[in-house]
Amino acid sequence: MDGRSLRREHAAGALMSIRRGMYTPSSLWSDLAARDRYLLRMRAVLDSRKSDAVFSHASAAALWDLPVVGPWPEFVHVYTVDGSRRSSRRGIRWHRAPLLEGDIVEVDGVLVTSPLRTLLDLARTTTFMSAVTTLDAGLARAVNENGRADAAVRLREMLVDRLDALARAPGTAKARCAIDFATHLAGSPGESVSRVQMHVLRFPKPELQFPVIDRNGTLWHSDFGWPVYRQLGEFDGFTKYTRAAYTNGKPIEEIVWAEKKREDLMRAATGYGMARWLWSDALRAPRLSGILSEAGLPRNRPAWSSTPDESIRRTG
Repeated sequence: MDGRSLRREHAAGALMSIRRGMYTPSSLWSDLAARDRYLLRMRAVLDSRKSDAVFSHASAAALWDLPVVGPWPEFVHVYTVDGSRRSSRRGIRWHRAPLLEGDIVEVDGVLVTSPLRTLLDLARTTTFMSAVTTLDAGLARAVNENGRADAAVRLREMLVDRLDALARAPGTAKARCAIDFATHLAGSPGESVSRVQMHVLRFPKPELQFPVIDRNGTLWHSDFGWPVYRQLGEFDGFTKYTRAAYTNGKPIEEIVWAEKKREDLMRAATGYGMARWLWSDALRAPRLSGILSEAGLPRNRPAWSSTPDESIRRTG
């Protein structure tokens, strides 16, 4: 289409501008999830540049399908591979830091920071909550891909080693706190966010994926368990009620009923209470605090680990 036709279609609302001189059908844009919209913006940046772009930070996370807390950014994150300084503008945020061997890989013709480097960059530059959420997902993926729990130990060691090599880069101390706190046992980003809130709010440390065997001999796992306080906790992100990969063609009513039966069986087997919360609760500390306090969990608990509480508060 020529420029006049593009402008006319854009003015009429048929086209959506995603970058200067680049458009996509508005009907397509409205049907895309937030991550897919961000990936489309990244594609526009890639197609508009004469030189190769190395996607990094949140942009690399989008390509690797790693979660971040909060909306996808307006900027596309790109590394300057030649080390030169460039001003961030026109929808591109340039980064300049030492890139080590293996930090850049090619995926389907696109240059992107490796999963390891992506985890480190996000741990250095995002809030503690978002960094832990991304690291949890990375550790869990390592375990799932290797089929062994010690894969998480190995990945953690690799992260620390690579962080040592980036000792002068900003944010390394913050990243160490997040790496120390992260675990492969978080079953979803919502569980990661909830765990960080529990720590900051000084609730007792929960046991993750707490095992419960019901009266029929079936093994279940609750997201969180506090056996000392006879309490179970479940984050409910509603993903299992809406995504086809989770529903397997079952109607929502059937899934909700099965979840209710699962909860009843776990409560009957343990005699524990059950606290449940949603994304809106996990993201707002006062709301999650009220839910957990009402369940009988005390605050002002001892420190969970060597992770400094003050560092977590300073980094979000």
